[in-house]
Amino acid sequence: MLRKPLTGFLKCGLNYFKFGYKRGLTISEIVKGIGRKIRSVRKERGLTLKQVGDRLHVTASLISQLERGVTNPSISLLKEMSDCLAIPVASLIESGETRNTNYPLLRDGERKTLTIEGNTRFELLSQLYDLNCEFILNEWAPGASSGRTKYAHEGFECGFVLKGKLIIEMGDQIYELKSGASITFPSTTPHLIRNPTKKMTIAVWVNSIPWIFKNR
Repeated sequence: MLRKPLTGFLKCGLNYFKFGYKRGLTISEIVKGIGRKIRSVRKERGLTLKQVGDRLHVTASLISQLERGVTNPSISLLKEMSDCLAIPVASLIESGETRNTNYPLLRDGERKTLTIEGNTRFELLSQLYDLNCEFILNEWAPGASSGRTKYAHEGFECGFVLKGKLIIEMGDQIYELKSGASITFPSTTPHLIRNPTKKMTIAVWVNSIPWIFKNR
């Protein structure tokens, strides 16, 4: 009896990802917005491309590509960049959110979204920023991951796979989450998330301390 509602939800979720983003910023606009903010803050800090690249263990050329919106960063690289520049991840993001006139509802195109490297998409499901958690719908494209390295942040997190499969590398452990599986762990443990399949994976994630969409 529980399978039909869940299946219906999955179909609605896939349709949303296919059409919902058209009302907000395009992926290209989001990436260029992130690049502009990185360049602005870097210059405010008096840092050269090489200095930032050295701190992140990447080339100055890659930092330049990020600033020009040529390359879409991974979530782990965004976290490393925010730490390097001493600013919240959220301050680097230009959102596709539009003004919501249907409170307390959020309709297609009214949510804050972030699309990163590999077309991985994060979408904030709540619209209030004084919540004590961050409730996010994730879309992981085939072969996509959170980045080249593990990352960590404050709090705890809990993930639930709606469709597909995810691999969670946490410390020295590797966990496989198939549809219907969930995982909870301290976010302070370095971790990496990836979709090992050739199909889209949809998941819901909760961060006990907001860090992607909320300036702290």
